[in-house]
Amino acid sequence: MLWLVLVLACAAAFAFALSAMLQQREAAQLKGDHALGTVHGFSGFLRSLVRRRVWLAGFLINNLGFLIQAAALHLGSVAVVQPVMVSQVLFALLLTGVGSRMRPTRRDWGYVLCICAGLIVLLSVSGAAPLRGAPDRDQAALVLLVMAACVVALVAVARVRSGRTSSLLLAIAAGMCFAASAVLIKLTTADLFGPGVLHTALDWPGYCLALSTAGGLVIEQAAFAGGTLPWAVAAMSITNPVASYLAGIVGFHVTPPHTAGALAAVCVTAVLVGVGISGLAHSPLSRSETPRKAQVAVS
Repeated sequence: MLWLVLVLACAAAFAFALSAMLQQREAAQLKGDHALGTVHGFSGFLRSLVRRRVWLAGFLINNLGFLIQAAALHLGSVAVVQPVMVSQVLFALLLTGVGSRMRPTRRDWGYVLCICAGLIVLLSVSGAAPLRGAPDRDQAALVLLVMAACVVALVAVARVRSGRTSSLLLAIAAGMCFAASAVLIKLTTADLFGPGVLHTALDWPGYCLALSTAGGLVIEQAAFAGGTLPWAVAAMSITNPVASYLAGIVGFHVTPPHTAGALAAVCVTAVLVGVGISGLAHSPLSRSETPRKAQVAVS
C-alpha cells in the first residue's frame, strides 16, 4: 500500500508543478499591466488571468492534482503524503529548464539527490512518519486556526514589502494554505467514506477546504507574479510539508516520533531537504526569465 501512496503523491506533485509553470508564466506576463498593491488592481489582474487559456489549463491541471492528492491522503497519512510533495520543486526545476532551454547543472542534481535522500530517510526509518492516523477533530480545528492566523499575518507583511521578499512571504502563505487543505482533505474524505455524502455536506471541513484552496490559489498567483518559478515553488515546497507534517502529528491520533532513531531521521530529513530546496532556489534556472523566453511557444 505504501508504494501506491508514494506513486499518487509524486503524480500529484508533478501535476502541481506543471500547473505552477503554466500559471506563473501567465501571471508574470500580466503583472506589469496591473497595480497589484491595490484591491482594484489585483482583482483586475485575476480577471485577466481567468480569460487566458494557458492559465485555465494550469487551473484544470491543478484541480487534477488535488484529486490525486486526495486519493493519496485517503490511503496514507498526512505525515507521509505531504513530505513527498516536496518533489514538486524537482519537477518545477525540470519544467523550467525545458521552458528556458537551459539544463540543470551537476550542482542542481546534487541538490536533487539531497532531497531524495532526505525523503528516503524519513520513509525508511520506523516511526519517523506515521503511516496512518484517525483525525482528532478538536486538535485539527485548533491547528487550522493557527494556520489561518499565520496566513493573515504573512499576507499583511507582504503587502508592505516589494519584489522577491513580498513574493517569498506570499509563497510561504500559499504553502500554509495548501498544508491546511491537506488536513481538510483528510477530514473530508473521512466523512465521505464514513458517515456519507449527506453528513459531509452538512459538516464544516468541506466548506473550509473550499476556502483554503481558493485562498491558496489567489495568494499563489500573487507570489508567481512577483518571483521566478523555482523560487516561489521552493518556498511553498518547504512550508507545505513542514506545516503538514506538524499538523499530521498534532491533529491526528498518531504516535509522534519519540525514539532516538525516529527523531534523528526527522532531523536528518529536515537538513537534507532544506539544503536541497534552498540550493535549487538559487540555481541559475531560478533566475532565468522563463516567461519571456517561452512566450512565443505558448502564444
